[in-house]
Amino acid sequence: MASDAPSPHAGHRARLRQRLLEAPADLSEAEILELLLSYAIPRRDVAPLADSLLRRFGSLARVLAAPATDLLQIPGVGETVVALLRLVARLSLSTSVSEESMPTDRDPAQQPPLFHVPENTMEPEGGGPKDHPRTFTDDEVANTLSLLPKAWGAGSYEAFKTLLREDLPYNSESTRHRRTNNILNRFFSDRRMDTPLAYLAAHCGSPEDLKPALFFEMLRAEPLAARVAEETVWANVPQGYVGREAIRNRILESVPEMSEASQTKTLRAIRNTYTLLGVASLSGEDLVVRVREGTAEAFLYVLFALYPVPGVYTLGDLEQGPMRRWLLWDRDWMRRQLYVLRDLGLVAKVSEIDTVRQFTTTMGQMQALHAYYEDGPPRGRVLREE
Repeated sequence: MASDAPSPHAGHRARLRQRLLEAPADLSEAEILELLLSYAIPRRDVAPLADSLLRRFGSLARVLAAPATDLLQIPGVGETVVALLRLVARLSLSTSVSEESMPTDRDPAQQPPLFHVPENTMEPEGGGPKDHPRTFTDDEVANTLSLLPKAWGAGSYEAFKTLLREDLPYNSESTRHRRTNNILNRFFSDRRMDTPLAYLAAHCGSPEDLKPALFFEMLRAEPLAARVAEETVWANVPQGYVGREAIRNRILESVPEMSEASQTKTLRAIRNTYTLLGVASLSGEDLVVRVREGTAEAFLYVLFALYPVPGVYTLGDLEQGPMRRWLLWDRDWMRRQLYVLRDLGLVAKVSEIDTVRQFTTTMGQMQALHAYYEDGPPRGRVLREE
């Protein structure tokens, strides 16, 4: 028989609910998900489960959009949790308001819907995926590249938020507030400052080592930009360029109801992301794209971001994944970096025998970064090829 005693977590949840009612924009994605899970699991501390889901899928939007089969693989997730997430996701799709419909300098209290789902992998009742990516009009690439190295030493989420609001180069306070929230929600959705990206930004040898990692994280956070990368940019690498209209057409295929003004903003954001982060260059109206070599420190970061759980993985999957299709990294160069990491002890094994091509990892992303920057030889030396 269930006990009628109040849950020891009731006070914490009540405080979260009160904050939701008073200042919903101040809740982190982890707190939103925790509060949401508490309705499906009312008598257990669900903060660890919320953290596990965000670590596995990367953002609240990706949790809401994840296939049921993937969700059920997470310990602690049952059919009740999946049903609640599906319900919220469905409601989000029918009530979401795009950022472009909001005033440019709206008051900070006027926020978009709390559960806006940007993912393009929603599962309709019939089975196959349903496209519903959000628009991507806020790039903030230059400011993020400049200010992100300060995140690791900021001390707290609130301190970094204050720093961003003070340092972002906008005259309007509401614009600084909105842009600050965009950066924080994109890269620090769980309000934790001890993230691998913040660590890399503070320790890497140069901005060139940070740019590929930032590009990778931008596309993970922005499904529309990822779709353009996969279906348009990568497809046009053989011819060496991507026309402006090809990108615009892909945007319209993804979000056919998008206004012309929003199309222009989204196109500019995507082109800025590619050019300012060094993945492509501009020639007139075209993006010049080619397979290229990256930086070894960025390779270290992205490898362990893609494979955060120690295990055995195939080179084929690595060579056909985001390193290749998003960052346009050369296949042979990627293979050489694996051997460099093996020699440093950061990858346990690389095997290329007959048809068996695989590599083995024994540590997570943050452990690998620490092992390189703090436990290994001087920074900037060990990952350079002879």
